[in-house]
Amino acid sequence: MAAQNTIELSARDLGLVYNIRRSKKDGGPSFLEALKEVNLDVRKGEFLSIVGPSGCGKSTFLYILAGLIKKTTGAAFIGEEEITGPSLNRGIIMQQYALFPWRTIQKNVEFGLEVKKVPKAERRALAEKYIDLVGLSDFANRYPYELSGGMKQRIAIARALAFDPEVLLMDEPFAAVDEQTRGILHEELLRIWEKTSKTIVFVTHAIDEAIFLSDRVAVMTPSPGTIREIVDVSLPRPRSQEIKSDPEFARLRVKVWQLLQSETAITRAVHTIDEKNVLEVLPNDPGL
Repeated sequence: MAAQNTIELSARDLGLVYNIRRSKKDGGPSFLEALKEVNLDVRKGEFLSIVGPSGCGKSTFLYILAGLIKKTTGAAFIGEEEITGPSLNRGIIMQQYALFPWRTIQKNVEFGLEVKKVPKAERRALAEKYIDLVGLSDFANRYPYELSGGMKQRIAIARALAFDPEVLLMDEPFAAVDEQTRGILHEELLRIWEKTSKTIVFVTHAIDEAIFLSDRVAVMTPSPGTIREIVDVSLPRPRSQEIKSDPEFARLRVKVWQLLQSETAITRAVHTIDEKNVLEVLPNDPGL
């Protein structure tokens, strides 16, 4: 699904500085600059991933977009409206699932609709629709403890979609599941995205995941984090796991890998290898 030209989500010179409390012996308070002059436009209907070294502020940036953390400088917008706090026009999905253990799957998915004061019959129908969309209709009356990790994450996606946000913000949602399940969830997420046309911003450590899912990949610098470069992913859609053997996938993987590296031995090695063999040379998950 091609992204439109309309800008759905944007950041302008966004910065965040933390005040770190220290003892008087250490000289009092000090400051940590987590983000610096982050500028980014996300188009309506686009799937954009953000990658970067650990501690670069990827998740922090996502939480600012969600309205869960207040920025220090600059501004973030959804459409033309400045983001100043949480809102139901943005749904956030985290690694920890965040399902209510005392609610059935049906009632978990209905939660956002209850907050919006949607009538009971309507919210039940909407919840059933999105539980079916993620393929878990047979589990609607189960409780979270009865589901696998991958199933819980699909329910978290259904819950986020049910209240119809304009944007989905996803913070490493598949990091806790095994590799085989992750591959299945990737294809499921793309199927859901193509059906719903939602704008998605997806934070991940995994280069393969970012390339497989995205229209574009934004690469962040080490702390203080900023956008170093945005890589266009022109791989055809719909995508299946077989696309990872495409030479273009390998080329993109090397490009993102190199952007994430400083002048280290592994960077020099990447420069010397033949790109057609890169999938055999580089590890499946650089762990960045």
